[in-house]
Amino acid sequence: MGLLESKIAVITGSGRGIGKATAQLFTKEGATVVIAEFDEVSGQSTANELGAHFIKTDISNEESVNALFNFVSSKFGQLDILVNNAGMIEEALIEDMSLDSWNQTISLNLTAPFLMSKYAMPHLIKSVGSIVNIGSIEGLGANPKHAAYCASKAGLHGLTRAIAIDHGADG
Repeated sequence: MGLLESKIAVITGSGRGIGKATAQLFTKEGATVVIAEFDEVSGQSTANELGAHFIKTDISNEESVNALFNFVSSKFGQLDILVNNAGMIEEALIEDMSLDSWNQTISLNLTAPFLMSKYAMPHLIKSVGSIVNIGSIEGLGANPKHAAYCASKAGLHGLTRAIAIDHGADG
């Protein structure tokens, strides 16, 4: 019996990298994994490979996120783990970065975990579940040409602490 037997986990950005490795580990440990991914090809491929469930989700869109958790609730009746992994980085000096690029980075790296956490929270309170936010050392320090990434990850670290303060007593 695995450590995550009978647990339901939603993982973003699990088409490759850290997210895919997380989905593989969770599946190996017995969790039912729901892959919330915008890229149908990589999301469905990972789901097929692992025997997981794939839900096409725009995690920066409130309606899409709400629909994801409505599906999870109706299909599985619970949610135990949310892993906010999806993210992006664009290298540019601040004076060369477009506002659209800045907004896209902030949206995916900070607003999306906010939305995912917001809509997951009622389910996680019921199951005494967990949120895992994938931050970065760049939320504490910086590398050249990573202004938007550093700002978004610093914000994610702050959001994570705030959620922990607000809901730590919920388990």
